[in-house]
Amino acid sequence: MKQQTQTPPDFFATELMLAGDVSFDERRSPLIEAARQYLDHHRHACHELHQSGGSGHEVVHCLTSMADELIRTLYHRNKDLAEKIAERVLYLLWDLNLDVGYSVRTAADCLSLAQQDLTIRTALLDTRFLAGDAVLYREFEKQVLQQILAKNNQAFLKAKYEEHQARRAKYGSSVYMLEPNIKEGEGGLRDLHTAVWMARVKFKAKDLRHLLKKGVISEREYQQIEAAYDYLWRIRNELHFQSKRKSDQIQFDQQEQIAAFLGYQKNRGSLPVELFMQDYYAQATETEHLASMLIFRAYKDKDTPTGILGYL
Repeated sequence: MKQQTQTPPDFFATELMLAGDVSFDERRSPLIEAARQYLDHHRHACHELHQSGGSGHEVVHCLTSMADELIRTLYHRNKDLAEKIAERVLYLLWDLNLDVGYSVRTAADCLSLAQQDLTIRTALLDTRFLAGDAVLYREFEKQVLQQILAKNNQAFLKAKYEEHQARRAKYGSSVYMLEPNIKEGEGGLRDLHTAVWMARVKFKAKDLRHLLKKGVISEREYQQIEAAYDYLWRIRNELHFQSKRKSDQIQFDQQEQIAAFLGYQKNRGSLPVELFMQDYYAQATETEHLASMLIFRAYKDKDTPTGILGYL
């Protein structure tokens, strides 16, 4: 299903496009109000796409594009040094009640911190260009991303695998949880994230499609992983639209609402929510298997020969 193309309203008035002699402090309130209207409009559009049957990929792309364009727009309203731009954009995003983490780092900082902190190194794997100097970003890719993919791989893979095991211990090592966590639980999104991160580092791949081109995964496996993402994203999108906040635990009352949204109906004595959860558990089992397969290909540690085999 394709999202209808329609020119959105120009929320950021012409006079806000140019700084002129007006200070940033004077322009801040109008910028925030324009940004709020922008977010309300595009959130509604993404929700409508979701309600009309948009896939998990399509709705996630809609929400991502909304955030990307907002950041680009705010960036282009600040004509100053990098640190001041980052600070101003960050404060504007916080004023809009958006949950944002940030940092201002040089390429050397990124390389140093990536060797010390697993979370930072993992986050840098998903770096992408939004706004600014595209040539400078390509230099960043050469200096930082290529080295992150090349350096100290076994230590990264071991740490990521141990993190994966710790998460299972925390959230339950079974897909059959009564109120599953669609992000952190077994068979959830984080299983896929971890598997793809580890495979990218092991096989020096830019993304999932690059793993396909390198022959690490088959075309069928690629389609299965993409389908797993899509399924989990669609449910998570509905969960977030229902709760209007960050929430990944599928509670009992939400299970009934999600089942209704997905069109489940009573069949042979089984309630819609029961049919939905049966399908969810089946998909979570498939997702866990796909993730385990990819982790196994990426990580084989001589000291833990049965570590991964134990849950394949």
